[in-house]
Amino acid sequence: MSEDIKAVFLGGGSEVGKLGLVLEIEDIRLLLDYGISPTKPPSYPMEAPPVDLALLTHAHLDHCGMFPYLVKEQDVPIWTTDLTREVSNILHIDSLKVAKVEGYAYPYDKVDVKEAYHRVIPIKPFETRPIGDLDLKTYPAGHIPGSLMFKIENSSRSILFSGDINTIDTRLLLGTKPVKCDILFLEGTYSGRDHPDRKELEKEFIDTIDEVVSKGGIAIIPVFAVSRSQEIAMILSNSGFDVWMDGMGEKIAKIFLRYPRYLRSEKNLRKALSRVRMVKTSQNRKHALKGEVILTTSGMLDGGPVLWYIEKLRKDPKSAILLTGYQVEGTNGRQLLDKGSLDFYGVSQKVECQVYYFDFSAHAGHKELVNFAKGCSPEKVVLFHSDNREPLAEDLKDFAEVIIPENGKPFNL
Repeated sequence: MSEDIKAVFLGGGSEVGKLGLVLEIEDIRLLLDYGISPTKPPSYPMEAPPVDLALLTHAHLDHCGMFPYLVKEQDVPIWTTDLTREVSNILHIDSLKVAKVEGYAYPYDKVDVKEAYHRVIPIKPFETRPIGDLDLKTYPAGHIPGSLMFKIENSSRSILFSGDINTIDTRLLLGTKPVKCDILFLEGTYSGRDHPDRKELEKEFIDTIDEVVSKGGIAIIPVFAVSRSQEIAMILSNSGFDVWMDGMGEKIAKIFLRYPRYLRSEKNLRKALSRVRMVKTSQNRKHALKGEVILTTSGMLDGGPVLWYIEKLRKDPKSAILLTGYQVEGTNGRQLLDKGSLDFYGVSQKVECQVYYFDFSAHAGHKELVNFAKGCSPEKVVLFHSDNREPLAEDLKDFAEVIIPENGKPFNL
């Protein structure tokens, strides 16, 4: 890699969402991730040029959402973990359903979804595989089960692409560790923001639920189906609350359990799920409303069963909504935080429940990103996947040259 490496972000450079990076190294053109921003309607990255190979870090729509479109347009193999293939497939199918209900066009169909699934050539963590004269090495990213970081190298230089990372151990996963490299592509979702201590956060979370339940209220916990619902179920595992789970979380959990190598403890996840009552019918839903805690999708309140529950409880000041993840601008969850109201099927209504926010992020915080980057000892750091990269750039420039690219503007390394 002594010659220039050409790079361009198709999306996800200067924002969180719709990530796509094209890297051109020694006449080989790679596409790393290709996602959508699941707003309503979704926003898409730029068109991908012809590529030789696509690499997918993990199964979140802002990273995997456009792969069915990619395979419709060009004949390209996809390398990712077998678990990421399974979960991405479910998210792609679900996206088509949502688009149909919401009434907007989507850039691919069921045939393309199936094709994307079949184009995957599974790769494992800590595997090395040749790409022409280059070597690709994979490392667990600590973000969600099945997530990877990719290291691309030859005899002269090495690049590490982080995808989304978490460096702390959670109930579900062990955190990732730094990997030595010359050029580090580093996500900056939490640039300028740190997370609270995880143990203290979990205690505060349980104490808040306890307070709500002891006063006769119900705790509604909106969760992302992939990773967050399983993580929260594990946190609640020994709490003794009557917990119900609704939405896609159970389906994803069962897939995780088929691939135990990606979990910190298969046993603990099984135990947590055995202590949760699953909502499978509309009758179950009514029973869940007589319970104490309801874990339900979607995490940003933009659809799914969560709106049904909140509609039933929205006038009850004893009940509470406990948000467990970042609420993107323009989502129902952000509206709830900012204005205390929600859109129920097109009608905005005041919510009288208590609202709490808990930062159970699956991304490394600012200090953790700085420490991770230091541990990689790169000469250059390219910051992406962030809407505020300057605070992180400021702390990284002490030990590396920092590059802040913009979407659609090619740069050389």
